[in-house]
Amino acid sequence: MLEQTLRHFRRYQEIVSVLIRNGLGFILFEHLGLGGNGARSDKDLVQLGQRVRRALGELGPTFIKIGQFVSTRPDIIPKPVLRELEYLQDRAPLLRFEEVKHLVEQELGAPINRNFRIFDPSPLAAASIGQVHYAVLHSGEPVVVKVQRPNITALIQTDLEIMKDIVSLIEQRLPKAKEYALPGLLQEFSGWLKKELDYMAEGKNAEKMAKGFESDPQVIIPRIFWEFTTRRVLTMAYVDGVKLNDRQQIAARHYDQKLIAARLSKALLQQIIRDGFFHGDPHPGNIFVLSGARIAFVDFGIVGNLTPVMKHRFANLISALARRNTKSMVKALLQLGVVSQNVDLARLTQDLDRLRKKHLDVPIAQTVLPELVNDLLTMASQHRIEIPSDFILLGKSLLILEGIVHELDPTLSVAELVKPFRLQFIRERFDIFSWLKKFARRSPSAPDNQA
Repeated sequence: MLEQTLRHFRRYQEIVSVLIRNGLGFILFEHLGLGGNGARSDKDLVQLGQRVRRALGELGPTFIKIGQFVSTRPDIIPKPVLRELEYLQDRAPLLRFEEVKHLVEQELGAPINRNFRIFDPSPLAAASIGQVHYAVLHSGEPVVVKVQRPNITALIQTDLEIMKDIVSLIEQRLPKAKEYALPGLLQEFSGWLKKELDYMAEGKNAEKMAKGFESDPQVIIPRIFWEFTTRRVLTMAYVDGVKLNDRQQIAARHYDQKLIAARLSKALLQQIIRDGFFHGDPHPGNIFVLSGARIAFVDFGIVGNLTPVMKHRFANLISALARRNTKSMVKALLQLGVVSQNVDLARLTQDLDRLRKKHLDVPIAQTVLPELVNDLLTMASQHRIEIPSDFILLGKSLLILEGIVHELDPTLSVAELVKPFRLQFIRERFDIFSWLKKFARRSPSAPDNQA
């Protein structure tokens, strides 16, 4: 531990300096319960969120990703802080073209002009982990090439080791912090971030998602060019469209915003409900609009994956919500996660009953589905029910979707759009029952059927 601390002394100094410069030394001291009066107003929390956002942006890739990661946890982060974290920009200084060229040639094992007829030295975008360039293959196909920043893996590994020290220190100083299972959260975040560093994994995610839309010309998933892809270089088809957050261009091209909202909602709900494999970060910068109001998804570093059993449990929860049956809602929520032995079922039932009245005792068109899902996840956390991270990511994706849809078409209800998928829920339930029966028959412990 001492050797590791000394090895990263310079980075520790930088982190402390940034926190103090952004006024977080005193604020964190107070908010961690080491001083102050405890209760904070929304105004105080907004100011805290602003300072945290600025500090994370200054500290670079790992801390920017931490901000993105905790923004998926409305169960443990106050809403005013979460809203500020949504403005956290994943931007970084541009890499010199010489660095990009060297890394591409090193990874692909050939001079850059042997693999690409055109490679634009000016990047389309520059983020904390990678930089994106427009290029053209010798076959004439336009592509984008995502190039990982040099030494980014070593920097992130250093930061993760430091974060491990910080979490250990917090748990030693603040016994109450153990309730949040911070080491588990850090481990989950580390796994999430390491997957983002593997562009081969991102390419496979894109191909898996594309299979679900092979027969749907309205949803585009860019093709991956594997001969020009490695763990640090990703080459995919160029999407000739407008980013969804460029509302000026969308209006100038007279795209039908209501149609865009409907198609985007349907596409994401199909990923979640039908395929059990969904885009985990569908913010407007990762979605393009093409001619004919077609939708294209990009950036597949963060995805959610629901197993058949998880989909079945989610179907049970949706079914219980649709029937407005509090008892069934309690059962379904308990099935979703790991439950502590001392869970207070009576209080959980009361809380769910209040949630039902808030969200469900209204016309379905007025139901804000993402807010409902997030309230459920927050309630689960309050009752110490450990929900799988993919379900938490699902809640975040739905929340992002609701925000996009509201801007494009305020009359559209995501809750209404879920209704056609009820048949899918029923089919999933029968499929899982059939699978379990087959598994039981094949199980070595099952009795032999001998005459």
